[in-house]
Amino acid sequence: MRAGKLLLIAALLAGCASTQKPLPILATVPPGRVTWVGELPVLHLSGSPYEMGYQHGSLLRRQVQASVANAMAFIRGEAGVPVVGGWMAARLLDRSWKRMAPHVPLRIQEEMEGLADGAMVPLATLQRIHALPELMATSCASFAAFGRATKEGRLIQIRNLDWAIQSDVQRYAAIFVHHPAGKRSFVSMGWLGFVGVVSGINDQGISIGEIGAKTVDGGLDGIPMPFLLRRVLEEAQDLKQAVSIVEEGPRTGGYNYLFADAIRKEAVALETTHRHCVVFRADQEGGRNPFAVNVPDAIFRSDWVLDPAVRDLQLASNGDPKRPGLEPPFGSSAYEIRYRGQGLLLDKFRGAVDAEVAMAIARAIAPSSNIQSVVYAYPELWVANASGRRAAAVGRYLHLALSDLFRE
Repeated sequence: MRAGKLLLIAALLAGCASTQKPLPILATVPPGRVTWVGELPVLHLSGSPYEMGYQHGSLLRRQVQASVANAMAFIRGEAGVPVVGGWMAARLLDRSWKRMAPHVPLRIQEEMEGLADGAMVPLATLQRIHALPELMATSCASFAAFGRATKEGRLIQIRNLDWAIQSDVQRYAAIFVHHPAGKRSFVSMGWLGFVGVVSGINDQGISIGEIGAKTVDGGLDGIPMPFLLRRVLEEAQDLKQAVSIVEEGPRTGGYNYLFADAIRKEAVALETTHRHCVVFRADQEGGRNPFAVNVPDAIFRSDWVLDPAVRDLQLASNGDPKRPGLEPPFGSSAYEIRYRGQGLLLDKFRGAVDAEVAMAIARAIAPSSNIQSVVYAYPELWVANASGRRAAAVGRYLHLALSDLFRE
C-alpha cells in the first residue's frame, strides 16, 4: 500500500494524472506555508500528524532532501571507513531505531511518514537520522532567571546547543510553527527533515532546554529525547505537567533538562538517567551538593549533575561510576565554564539580566561546537545558528514575535 501511494503521488506531481480523480491524500492535506526571518525559513504546519509531516516535506522539498543527504554523509564520514563503514553505521542506526520504535508515539511515526512522502525520501533514512541523537551526546548549557535576577522581573531563559558543528547541520536550520490538531501550538528551532524537538516553547509559555549527561544507566528502550520533549511542548500547560511527562517516560539515558514557565515565572531542572529522575527548583538546591553555585531566582545546568545518586552513575564531567561518592568536577569545562562560570555571570548581572545580557552570557560560555543559541523572553524569542565553523552565539540573533506566530 505504501509503495502504491508513493507511485501515485509521484505520477500526480509529474503531471501524469490529469485525467484521474484527485488522490484523497492530496485532496485532504491542507497547505502549509513558508515565511522568512532573515535567511531562516519559518515553516507553518497544521493539522493531523501526517498532514504536518507532508507539509514539512513538500514546502521545501529540495532543501529537505539536501538536509537528509547531508546528515547521511556526516554519518558515513563519522564511520571512518568508506562504503563498509557507512553500511555498518546504517545497520547500527537501524538496530537502534528498532529498539526505540515501540516507545515512539504513533503520532510521531505518522508525521515521519508524511515527511517521507512529502519530501520523497525513504522513511528508513529518516528513521536512521532520528535515531542519531541518542547515540551522539550533546554538551550544552541552559539557565532560567526571573524575579530578583532579571530586569523588571521578566523570565529569561537561554539554551545553548553544543553538538557536532562539523556536521554542517546548521546549513539547514529552520523554525517550525506547529498547530497540531487536538494539541497545543508550539514553536521549535531545528532543522529541515527532523521532526523531533531539542529547543522550543509552547503557547502556554513553557520553554525547554536539554543537555546530554553521559551515564552508565542508559539504553535505547525508551522514548528518544527529541520526542519526549515534543510531548512536553504539545501537552504541558504548566511545569507540573511537563515534569510528569519526563518522570513517566520511559526514558533512554542521561539528560539534564531545564524547563521554564514564563507566565508563572518559575523554572525547574531535571537530572535524569534511565531509572532516575530528580527534580530541582530554583533556590532549593544549595544543600544537596558542596560544588553547587547558588544564585537567587535562577537555575542553570551543564552536563554536570548535583544529585549524589545520579552523579554516582555519571561519566560526564570527570565522573567515575567505579568509585563511590562524589567525584570533584574540577577541570571539566562543563563544570568550570558552562555550570560554575554561567552561575557567576548570572550573579554578576543579578537584577539586570535581559535579552541582551542573556546573549552575552550565552556567548561567554559557548564552546566552538555551539550550533544553536536561543533566548526565550516570552512573548519574544531570539535564535542564532552556527555558520560554517563559526559558533552560533557569536553570530547574529534573529528576533521572532511569538504572539504573532501563535495567533497565525
